Amino acid sequence: MLAQYRQATEQHRQRIYSFAYYSLRAREDAEDVTQEVFIKLWQHWQKIDHGKLAAWLMRVAHNAVIDHVRKQRPAQANLDHYADVDEQASSTDEVGKIDQQFFREQLQLAIKSLDNPFRSIIVMRDVQGLSYADIQESLGMSESQVKVYLHRGRRKLRGNTRLRQFFDENFGQKSQVNQSNSGSDKRSATDKGNKHA
Repeated sequence: MLAQYRQATEQHRQRIYSFAYYSLRAREDAEDVTQEVFIKLWQHWQKIDHGKLAAWLMRVAHNAVIDHVRKQRPAQANLDHYADVDEQASSTDEVGKIDQQFFREQLQLAIKSLDNPFRSIIVMRDVQGLSYADIQESLGMSESQVKVYLHRGRRKLRGNTRLRQFFDENFGQKSQVNQSNSGSDKRSATDKGNKHA
């Protein structure tokens, strides 16, 4: 039993940790949640359906994250407490102007700001790539509910003002240049047509 338990923890640890980290945005909190999940796995080892272990673990992780947020909420009034992502080196985009690290941080903050179940479904589907079947098993929802919440969660992210500002600042000028270029191309083509007329 101990060997099987260790194998399960090794197999699922990274997925549980990344789910907790995207939800809480702090390494220590994500580690606490991950440890709590695997303690519960040990306590319930004999009772759970091991054919659905991944879904069971994600459900426990989801509940642990919700409990953790409820406990922490009065103590932390802002998101700056969770801006500790300096372990990843920032990389430069091919264009040379877009700070991928900054965007990643803003995206993670935007995901954290979502209410549940939007946050959990976005992380499970778009970050971790879980199937709809795994998500509905983890959260006890129908597939249609998962898809509706996923669609609404993505819409909320698209409406996030900080992400919108980031895209406007980095992509807005390029798209305006492209539009003005295409407009001048159309005008020059029209001018040529008028000359021939």
